Amino acid sequence: MAEQITDKKLKNKRFRKTEEAIIMAFFTAKEILSVDRLIKIAGISRSTLYRHHKSVYEIAPNYERYILKKYNRALKRSLKIKRTRLPGIYRKTLIFIKSHHQIIEFLLQHGRPDLIEKMINMLKPKLISTGKITNEAMFEIYCKEVSGVITRWLLNGSEKAEILSVVDKIIYLTDSAKLRLGPITEQTKIC
Repeated sequence: MAEQITDKKLKNKRFRKTEEAIIMAFFTAKEILSVDRLIKIAGISRSTLYRHHKSVYEIAPNYERYILKKYNRALKRSLKIKRTRLPGIYRKTLIFIKSHHQIIEFLLQHGRPDLIEKMINMLKPKLISTGKITNEAMFEIYCKEVSGVITRWLLNGSEKAEILSVVDKIIYLTDSAKLRLGPITEQTKIC
């Protein structure tokens, strides 16, 4: 029976080694993987694959749930601190992404292009509390802009030294959201 991916399981040397083999099989294969091709490339048995994942198609969703759950826990710890400001939260977000870049890049390349956008959506309560994002339509546009900046940074090498400049770009997007996106209203009047 397939189980969820957790930090505890990834600390287990045998589990981690098998998961690394499965992910490397994904990276090396150019076409869609079948179970037979995956177990051959990974050098594992069929039963081992099914102990880790329900199917080949569940590998990316399992890792997406793992990353989002882990990010949510990290975000909750950041938001508990009363003096946490938006630049600090974005800096912590980029550090989180950098420290998990292999899994996140794997997900971006294997059918999860909206992962960064989902992570930014988790910041919605904090962003709305700043007053710079005033409604849902504005937030959706903002979310796509910020996730685009972060995705480009991640796919272009994501140097730790660049984190502050990426945070500055995001804060500029946040500060100028009302000016750039205009007075988007929830309901528009038709004359």
